[in-house]
Amino acid sequence: MINATMCFLKDNEKTLLLYRNKGEEDIHHGYYVPPGGRTERGERGIDCIVREFKEETGLILINPKIRIIATFYNQGRILGGRENPEDWRVEVYEAKEFKGNLIEEHHKAKPYWINDSDLDKIKMHQGDRKILELITQEGVFEVITQYYKEELILFKSQKVF
Repeated sequence: MINATMCFLKDNEKTLLLYRNKGEEDIHHGYYVPPGGRTERGERGIDCIVREFKEETGLILINPKIRIIATFYNQGRILGGRENPEDWRVEVYEAKEFKGNLIEEHHKAKPYWINDSDLDKIKMHQGDRKILELITQEGVFEVITQYYKEELILFKSQKVF
């Protein structure tokens, strides 16, 4: 299982997402995804998301809050043309404050501020979209997702705090 983080940064009714446009070998090619990435050995989730966010956007998160611990169970899934990719455990953060200047483009993706009213119009993984909807609720949640091929067939959440 791969451990990772991601963060939804919200500002003035906009959400910062990355458009992954760096080739078919990228499992997220053509999708909008929140900034984040793999946790390094010996690294805490909070340190990972601050590091990854700065690397991918140039922005420094201020006081990100953990909102969801998500397990992406990928048996039977097709992701970026790959069958049965490894499962992921992802700490999902939300932040509303930051400092710094947004970089124009990272080697993997281009950051965009998306109007919250337009989020339903962009191409996102179904599980990411459900997670984004869930963080509008108060609390901390544990989530499991399961896909069959490219379709989300299970999204189960439980409030844990």
